[in-house]
Amino acid sequence: MSANRSATMLLEELCELLARHARDDTTTAIADLLIGREEADMPPLPSMPWTHMTLIAQGAKHLAYGEQIHDYRAGQCLVASVAVPLECQFIEATPERPVLGLCLRLHPAEVAEMMVQAPGGAVPDNDDIATPGVVFADASAELLDATVRLVGLLDEPRDREVLTPLVKREILWRLLTGEYGPTVRQIGLSDPRFSPIAEAVQWIRHHYREPFRIDELAERIGIVGALVAWSGKLRRTGNTVGISITPATPRA
Repeated sequence: MSANRSATMLLEELCELLARHARDDTTTAIADLLIGREEADMPPLPSMPWTHMTLIAQGAKHLAYGEQIHDYRAGQCLVASVAVPLECQFIEATPERPVLGLCLRLHPAEVAEMMVQAPGGAVPDNDDIATPGVVFADASAELLDATVRLVGLLDEPRDREVLTPLVKREILWRLLTGEYGPTVRQIGLSDPRFSPIAEAVQWIRHHYREPFRIDELAERIGIVGALVAWSGKLRRTGNTVGISITPATPRA
C-alpha cells in the first residue's frame, strides 16, 4: 500500500476523486467503471444488470435483496455474483454531503482466468458451503488503495490505457482473495468457456496426491463429447501443481 496510508485517509482521497469525476450519467473514461453522486435521498433505483462490485466512499445506501435488507456505508463494499434484482436507495444524502460511490463491472472470463493462474491455496474453495449471490464486507486498505489508483487514472490520460488493466487486475485479486472470495469465485465459474478449466485446476490442487488420468478428469468436469476437445499438460513438483490447458483442434 503506497505510503502506508490508513483506510480513513484512502477514503478521503477517494471521495475527492469521485466528487471531481462524477457525471450525471455516471459514466467515466474507464470502461466498466461508473461513478455515482447523489445529493438527495432517492426512491429505489434499478439494479445493475451484470456482476459487479460497488463501493461506498461517503454516505449510505439502503439495499433490499430478496427478503434481506442491508444498509451499507462509507468504506463498505458489495459484490454481486449474479444479476439478481436489487432495490437500492441512497440515504443520508445532502448537497453539502452527497452520497459518493462507484461501481466496477466484473467479467466472468477475467475472474476465471485469474483463478487458473492463481497459486495453490490462494483462492478460497467454497464447494462445501452455500455461497451467497450478494456479499457485503468492509473494504480492506489494500482494496481501497487499488481503487483510489484506478479512479486516479482519470486524471492521467497518458498512463490510463496502459495502467488501467493492471490496476483492475489488482482489484480483482484483492476481491478474489479476500472476504468476497467465494462469491467472486462463482462469477468465474459462471463463464461457459472457462468454468471447466477453473474446475479442473481446483480439483487437481485438492487431489494432487491421487493418481488420475486427464481423460477421466475431463469426463468428471464435463469436458467430453463433440462440444469441445481439450489437451492438458500437468507438472508436479513437491506440493506444487502447475497445469496448462488449451483448446485442442477437434478432429474432423
